[in-house]
Amino acid sequence: MIKYKNGCRAFTLVELLVVISIIALLLGVLVPAANKARNYAKKVVCRTSLYNCGLAVRMYLDDNKQYMPPAAQLPSVNVTKRPIADYLASYIGDKKALKCPGDKQQKFFLQEGSSYEYNMSLGDQRVEKTFLAERHGVSQVNVLNDYESFHGKKGVVGSVNYLYADSYIGDRSRK
Repeated sequence: MIKYKNGCRAFTLVELLVVISIIALLLGVLVPAANKARNYAKKVVCRTSLYNCGLAVRMYLDDNKQYMPPAAQLPSVNVTKRPIADYLASYIGDKKALKCPGDKQQKFFLQEGSSYEYNMSLGDQRVEKTFLAERHGVSQVNVLNDYESFHGKKGVVGSVNYLYADSYIGDRSRK
C-alpha cells in the first residue's frame, strides 16, 4: 500500500492483482463443488419421486389384488397399452411426480408421460409370480428406473436410479 504526501492511501497494481487472483482461485475451487452439490440434490429429488411412485404402485396393488399395472414400457411406441402415469395418476395426485429433475429437456416426461421406464414384464402379474422374482427374489425385481443416465455418464454406477419391488431405491443393480 502506498501512502501519498497528502495522507491518502492506495493499493499498488501488484497488490490488486494478487487479490483478484486469490478470488479467482477460490471461485475455481468453489464452482465445481457447487455444481456437484446441485447434481446430487437433483439425484435426491429423483429418488424421492421414485419413492413416491413406489407408494403409488403399492396403493395400486392393494386396490387390484396385488396385480401389477399392464402399462407400456414406451407408450409412444406401444400405443395399444396405456402409460404407467395413467395407472398411478389417482394415487400420486400430480403427474409431475413422475418427472425426474435430471430429464433436462423433459424429453421423456413429455413424450412418454413419465421420466421413469416401467418394467412391462411385470404387467398383469403378481410380482412374486414373475420370472425375475422366482429366479432372483422380489428384492431383485426392478419396477421403475430412469429412462436414461440422467445423473451422470452412461454406464457409470449412480447415473440411473431404480425402484425395486421391495420399495428399495438404488442407483445400481442389486446383486
